[in-house]
Amino acid sequence: MIPDLGWQPDTSEDISPSNLQVLEHLHYYKCLLDDLLALSMSLSSSNDLRAFLELALATTRKMTASDAGSIYLIDRSAPVHTVCFEVAQNDSQPERSLVNFAVPLNQDSIVGYVAMTGETLNLSDAHDLPDDAIYQHHKTFDYDLEYHTRSVLAVPMFDWQKSTIGVFQLINRKVQDISITAENVQEITLAYSALDEKLLKAIASQVSLYIERSQLLGQVFPT
Repeated sequence: MIPDLGWQPDTSEDISPSNLQVLEHLHYYKCLLDDLLALSMSLSSSNDLRAFLELALATTRKMTASDAGSIYLIDRSAPVHTVCFEVAQNDSQPERSLVNFAVPLNQDSIVGYVAMTGETLNLSDAHDLPDDAIYQHHKTFDYDLEYHTRSVLAVPMFDWQKSTIGVFQLINRKVQDISITAENVQEITLAYSALDEKLLKAIASQVSLYIERSQLLGQVFPT
């Protein structure tokens, strides 16, 4: 089906393969822009912190065709600082809850490394990391969830002082909208693209602004 961009050629014979590809690309970017604008508008209209985080995660997963994702926040209120799940979504395991799950704030894990260093990680396969990587993907996480993590994109979230306040992570960019299993994960997942990175960083910045506004309004949040 040809997307409605305000005009249509008279017949399908008028569309060359190259022009059809251009139309598809235009439609794709139009959808991305619509999603970004909708999320930006909700930034000023929503007063529900968790609802906004769920929306931001769902929108970003849609834009990047991600099977799963999560937003972590750093909790420095206890002697041992941690990075905690605030919201998590997983199309292949929708019933699994990760509420109250946390990892230590150190460089041993992917999320902990991003939170500690402020660096972005774009991994094509979390089970096949570079030899010099000091972080690792904890396989017990996949085992407990009966899941298989492959491609991972994790970006830090910063406050206005450039301090890291959390991590926005996407998992398993899919080429097909089907549930991921250990048997099909190699076939239907891809590494995240440079455009995916830019989108996630832009949305993470919006989420950070919302978090800071929530703190100013006195909503309960890790500090």
